[in-house]
Amino acid sequence: MQITRRGVLLGGVAAACATVLARFGPAEASSADGPAGLLEVSTGWTSGPEQNGLQALLASLKGRAPDVTFVAGDGSAPPGGDLTARLAAGSPPDSLRCSGGAELADLADHLEPLDGLFRSRGWSAGLPGSLLPRLRAGGAALAVPAGVRRTNLLWSDARLLAAAGASSAPSRPGLLVAELRRVAAAGLRTPLAVGGPAEVLHLLETLLLAAHGPDAFEALWRPGGPWRDAATDSALRLLDTLLDLAAPPAPDDDWTDAAHRFGSGQAAYLLTGDWAEGWLRDSLGLRPGTDYRWAAAPGTAEVFQSRLDVFVLPRGARHRQAALAWLDVCASLDGQVALNGARAAVPARTDLPEPTRALFGPYARWSLDEWRVRRPLDSLTHGGLLGARRRAAALGAATAFTGHRDSARLARELALV
Repeated sequence: MQITRRGVLLGGVAAACATVLARFGPAEASSADGPAGLLEVSTGWTSGPEQNGLQALLASLKGRAPDVTFVAGDGSAPPGGDLTARLAAGSPPDSLRCSGGAELADLADHLEPLDGLFRSRGWSAGLPGSLLPRLRAGGAALAVPAGVRRTNLLWSDARLLAAAGASSAPSRPGLLVAELRRVAAAGLRTPLAVGGPAEVLHLLETLLLAAHGPDAFEALWRPGGPWRDAATDSALRLLDTLLDLAAPPAPDDDWTDAAHRFGSGQAAYLLTGDWAEGWLRDSLGLRPGTDYRWAAAPGTAEVFQSRLDVFVLPRGARHRQAALAWLDVCASLDGQVALNGARAAVPARTDLPEPTRALFGPYARWSLDEWRVRRPLDSLTHGGLLGARRRAAALGAATAFTGHRDSARLARELALV
């Protein structure tokens, strides 16, 4: 199986770039057993751990469909102008990645219902029942999950905390503020690492989730949500306090800038998703559990807030049989282990045998256990809690807040999202 982007060879067969976790695929099929020809998939996974995960997933696909040539589709994952135009014009890629939930619902008119295929191809195997509503819109199953990225995480520098006598897992946001001040008193000028506007929105939703709990947090984003109550006011004031304990967010920064500051010892804490783990471990050479630690974000320990990565079958897909082979591997145990093992994320399936679990690293094994027992919840900033238009409006309000720092104004603007 070749892998190409716009007709240019990307890297030979995918197996050359796969991790050891990709070795659990089935024996390679013969050319007579499966589809052949092109398969165009838009993932948006073009660099870093996500690209590593894609290469590992493609190695698993090679065992099932060796005569398929994978082509990386033009256009980013939604919202993306080129991809949206292709869907509207009826000339889509054969599959594409999006988030489950509201983002999936935004695309529903352009997607094939998959209920019959879920039954005939066994795509529900190993999936927790609480996940299934995030795969549905308009009364139909529309997506196959490939993996889960947790968002409500607190990362801490074990060395700096030991020197300051601070905790790596404060249980409430107010206690995090106390620990940040403890670290600052020990001589660290900006104890919290924050990236650009998207990471400010990430902080905002984490504090709102901690203040309200999952049910009331979701209710915030429905018409008439409680934007004027004491819990909301307290969370937004805490956001202002946290930004006082961080370097001013630069408009062009993202989570990698914050992770670099954290990993280089310029900050003791970082609130961001599990994508930071691969960066800290592989890019910066830090040791999990020794140089850095992790915990659920303060006040959110009972929730597994996440971005659910799903793949869909657009109406009018030109290479439908190849697309079905792709969805098969995304739903399979070997495919999900390959993808998520290579990118430090979590398979959506919970039926991993113990020998397979043992291949994951320390953070990932902890996260696998958490995924089994915690309540799943969509992320606003990185997942499908809101559709693209409303998420952009929320990001605009968070961006403006970094300048005016008026909590009451922020509440008014978020109430209009």
